[in-house]
Amino acid sequence: MSAEEAADQLFSRIAERLKALSDPTRLKILHSLEEGELCVGEVLARVGGSQANVSKHLALLRRSGVVASRREGTNVYYRVVDPAAFEICRTVCFAIERRAEEDREVVRLGQEANRRR
Repeated sequence: MSAEEAADQLFSRIAERLKALSDPTRLKILHSLEEGELCVGEVLARVGGSQANVSKHLALLRRSGVVASRREGTNVYYRVVDPAAFEICRTVCFAIERRAEEDREVVRLGQEANRRR
């Protein structure tokens, strides 16, 4: 495999992982699993929506390697197996908060400038 092919493969894997985190419902699911393993019904109670929709999102998170599942009787339990997903979310939240603070400062400075005129 050439270096270019390896890079392309890596970029595809990164894009797949970021895509798994790019849906509000999946982020809610991830947040609900931050405390630990939950069965589908418990995730559903915390996230809301239909069981079919939540199951679809859980399956995508599982396929992308963010969560893993195990069956116990009739219940399927999910847990986060890639803690980097939480780090990615925290980094994005921090960047959004920092940008919002910068935007508020720009607005404040603009208002001060307008008052001086």
